[in-house]
Amino acid sequence: MLPQTKNPITLRATLIGIVLIPLNSYWILHLSYIWDSNRPTSLALLFNVLFTLLVLIALNVLLRRLNPRLAFTQSELLTIYAMLCQASVFAGRDMLQVLVPLMGNGFWYATPENEWSQLFHQHLPDWLVVGEHDILRGFYEGESTLYLQSHIHAWLVPTIIWVCFCLVLGVTMLCLNVLLRKQWQEHERLTYPIAQLPLEITQGQNRFFNKRMMTVGLSVAAILNLMYSLHQINPVFPSIPLYHNFRLTESPWSAMNNPGFRISFFPFAIGIGFLIPLDLGFSCWFFHLFWHFERIIGQSFGWRSAIGFPREMAQIRGVWIALFLWTLWMGRTHVKVVLKTFFSSRTFDGNDKGEALRYRTAIIGVVIGLIMILVFCLKAGMSLWFAILFFILYFAMSITITRIRAELGPPAHDLYNAGPDLLLTDAFGTRRIGNRNLSVMSLFFWLNHLSYRAHPMPHQLEALKLAHQTRFNATQLLWVLAIAIFVGALSAAWGHLHLSYQVGLENARSWYARAAFNRLAGWLYNPSDTNISGLMYTAGGFIFAIGLLLLRWRFIQWPLHPVGYVVSSWWTFTGLWFPLLISWTVKRILLSTGGVRLYRRTIPFFIGLVIGDVIVASIISIFGLFFDFRVVYLSW
Repeated sequence: MLPQTKNPITLRATLIGIVLIPLNSYWILHLSYIWDSNRPTSLALLFNVLFTLLVLIALNVLLRRLNPRLAFTQSELLTIYAMLCQASVFAGRDMLQVLVPLMGNGFWYATPENEWSQLFHQHLPDWLVVGEHDILRGFYEGESTLYLQSHIHAWLVPTIIWVCFCLVLGVTMLCLNVLLRKQWQEHERLTYPIAQLPLEITQGQNRFFNKRMMTVGLSVAAILNLMYSLHQINPVFPSIPLYHNFRLTESPWSAMNNPGFRISFFPFAIGIGFLIPLDLGFSCWFFHLFWHFERIIGQSFGWRSAIGFPREMAQIRGVWIALFLWTLWMGRTHVKVVLKTFFSSRTFDGNDKGEALRYRTAIIGVVIGLIMILVFCLKAGMSLWFAILFFILYFAMSITITRIRAELGPPAHDLYNAGPDLLLTDAFGTRRIGNRNLSVMSLFFWLNHLSYRAHPMPHQLEALKLAHQTRFNATQLLWVLAIAIFVGALSAAWGHLHLSYQVGLENARSWYARAAFNRLAGWLYNPSDTNISGLMYTAGGFIFAIGLLLLRWRFIQWPLHPVGYVVSSWWTFTGLWFPLLISWTVKRILLSTGGVRLYRRTIPFFIGLVIGDVIVASIISIFGLFFDFRVVYLSW
């Protein structure tokens, strides 16, 4: 048990984090919204935040030479890192970059032909959307400015309300993480691979950067990335084929084209993959190929066109439910302790000693947060029963994703189409759910349909892990993260509106939000009953995952984990599976020949691959902001 006395979070670190958040949000928006080149928040380790941390570490060398008292401590560096991670996910491609267009898309794209105004306009609360065409014209067509009184007046209320919703959502997740941390960090001793890197590079006196192996890895990745980038900027430079996308035309192999089949040598992913536990790394690349095998089988026998086999996302819904229930079962003793601490009138010494919040306070925070979210839904017009089911499933899935990050730390976790929206429509049918519930749920499209790559809850738990491991004040960290959520969501919303009125949403690279109302119109035009087929695939995924978990529980050496199955099914992993195969192969050879000692000696090389890739990609993207060019990285 760590001592309760901890280093305080400094005002300097908090203020620097607040100042850097809008700059990072603007950078992210340019990369993923304007250019659609690098997508920082599509990966678990946010490269824009890591680069900012590296710049602060370099600045620290200068400060230490000028006056050692001016230098940042490790806790200050990690505080800034945690704040930027938390803010960046809200600015990311899958969250506010979808939310802001959702406020207007249902009205701008409404035509007499699609009859959207008759279908669902009456169900969209006017305090959450912007429906005036004169206001929206500049937003979609560009060559205008946000800074007109009419524009600001129209966007101000719904934007502030949604930002406050983000704050309530984030604080509820913080309270949940307080309840989860001890079980996963101290009892199960999960590895937290993503948190290892910032912890390692912020240790005192920059000792990590003096290691020769790190320098070699950094140089290799930097040179490869630089040559690849320069060739895109100017073809006169020699080409380095780091990424190759295969387009297969013959059946049944053409089934792999959706989501795609790639071979890539992605230094960033190779480095991250080396930190993943060996069996889980194997599960990731193996199951990605297994998904392709399922598609080929489905195409060969005609099942793909007839019954949609293998219905990836329906299966994934069953897999994550199984992982969630297994997580509860594995932590049942801890759950009993938490509940006993909450309901008992006596104080149980040691149960929540050293936690960021007392368990009783955290549970009260979760309950208040859920009540506020449900009141929000009721005010928007959603039925209470439907709102309760929707957000119970949403938070269950959030806990599962957080567990995946803590245990496996995959480079990405793309659970596209696996959220509560389609789970509920499969279970109840759109006819029973009703038009108003479906319409209000579509306004949460940003929250549950796409945002599993850029999810705030895993970053929060990793921040708490870093706080407890380095012994800085976790209670103060909660307040700092809450500030980061509010500033991050607000700056992301402002940045999106500012840029959209300049360039126009239709000229930028944003299509996700349109899918929400196209799907809603389809539901309302063609009401459906319970989707038996979808539920059968979900049940199949559930049974398959439980089978794998039982095999792992029964046989210690069983190499396959359902976590690999759930994260590797879709687009993002097409560029990651081969780097993970490389890192898994190298790690296995090192452990079998030189043991743990040789493995630890080579860790700096693979972290160097991550750092070198991040430095070059970040610097080139920053230059692109000023000189108007972009470099496309297929795996970012």
